[in-house]
Amino acid sequence: MRTSNILLSWWRTRRAVHMSYAALERLRDARWSALQPALRKTPALASHAGKQLTDFQITDTSEVRSDYGRWNSLGLSHTQCIALADAAERGEDTGEVVAGWSTGSGGGARGLFLTDAAERADYIGQSLARLIPARALLHRQRIALHLRANSALYADVKRQRMAFAHLPLDCPIAETCEALASFDPTILIAPPHRLLALAERGCALPALKHLFYGSEPMSEAERALVAASMGLTPQPIYQATEGFLGSACREDRLHLNDYALEIELEPVAGTRGFRPIITDLHRRSQPVVRLRGDDFLELDERGPCPCGFAGRTILPVTGRVRDLWRLSDRTVTSRQVTDAVEGALGGAIAWQASASPQEITLKTAPSCPAERREAAVQSLQQLTALPAASADDLPDWEGPKRRKVVWTDG
Repeated sequence: MRTSNILLSWWRTRRAVHMSYAALERLRDARWSALQPALRKTPALASHAGKQLTDFQITDTSEVRSDYGRWNSLGLSHTQCIALADAAERGEDTGEVVAGWSTGSGGGARGLFLTDAAERADYIGQSLARLIPARALLHRQRIALHLRANSALYADVKRQRMAFAHLPLDCPIAETCEALASFDPTILIAPPHRLLALAERGCALPALKHLFYGSEPMSEAERALVAASMGLTPQPIYQATEGFLGSACREDRLHLNDYALEIELEPVAGTRGFRPIITDLHRRSQPVVRLRGDDFLELDERGPCPCGFAGRTILPVTGRVRDLWRLSDRTVTSRQVTDAVEGALGGAIAWQASASPQEITLKTAPSCPAERREAAVQSLQQLTALPAASADDLPDWEGPKRRKVVWTDG
């Protein structure tokens, strides 16, 4: 990977965050035109190449996952894509083209992504431009990525002016603390449930300057708890298999990356929110065109951001569309559930609230005081007018993602 490609991506991204929204629209139009040759090489999209974006059908992720061979421009079959991703999981070098598995949706499903060296350089350049101030690039950074699996998508960072460490999520928290203390990172990226575990252990990272979370929602109470322990408020990175979708600015507002993606907002019935229809204007190995995501997005309605970036702002994502509570007379969002529960429990107690059309079950960690759990149950009853039961038998979170708000149809 050439450093010049990373710097070019960094410069283009920094320039884009100072554009007007009209200029961003023109930029997206130009990048859509430049994407057409890759679409002509992608079997699932070739018949529509050269047409307007709105002429392409909206596709669900399940269709892509059923045959990755139809959704890449490299001529790779479905079997070859899976073999590449599995090889990457084992730490094998697969050359310029790298595949990998996403963390998953919290329900067990994982997506596969493909990238070449140019796309990885672009990802790194965008990330550096959006996540850390320019002055930070003048100093050597130590980046700790506490993620499920290592990948060249991230590991290429270590070839630049940055030290890099991957800390797997299946490592015991005590060993993770020791590894972090030894590495002494200036930048740490981790899922919220692991940041909370690090905070609970009092993990001290004196050199830490930038702290980010991703892969799962994090509540305001949890952010405050981590900030009190680690000295920095975790900032969101909105990323999915479909691409690098958004990040927070210096004003602590989450912007969609409207310079690199065309994100249509599809209204979700019964709510003021949306689900994203994603087109990544930079990805050519595995084009993403009008792919329907399952995240439930809510617009930040405070008006233009003082940071100056014209990209749309959204509230931090708190859940998925499939986990909206569809009651007989209304829809309850994950944010409303989280506010109701954590208004009683705070951010330190692990919990999971499951609902069906008939009832609610709130599970908490065994350490939760009974009176606080009962207060949370009452809050949920007031919110939903449904009967609610509770238990203190919530097991430790399993897998790379937690799922705090759950909806079941039965």
